[in-house]
Amino acid sequence: MRVELGDDVTWCDIQDDVVILNVDTGVYFGLEGAGGQMWRELVEHRSLEKAFEALKKRFDVKPDDLRRDLDDMVRQLAEKGLVSLIAEPDAR
Repeated sequence: MRVELGDDVTWCDIQDDVVILNVDTGVYFGLEGAGGQMWRELVEHRSLEKAFEALKKRFDVKPDDLRRDLDDMVRQLAEKGLVSLIAEPDAR
């Protein structure tokens, strides 16, 4: 899945935390610690799978737990209209 930020979405680092804001709707979301790092990887890679692979190398956590946490966070962000998930065509 590709992760895209909407045109009206901006974000910033505040110390180790991340604040994400949709300037059109006023909806915002704060992430601290590992959540902030998950966000940074998503923004850098724009791919759920690539972000997951990068995070596996960074954190000493069971892959299933990391996948669940990342999927939960992205689902919440999508529900708030801060990101869109786009299926990527099979790479063959």
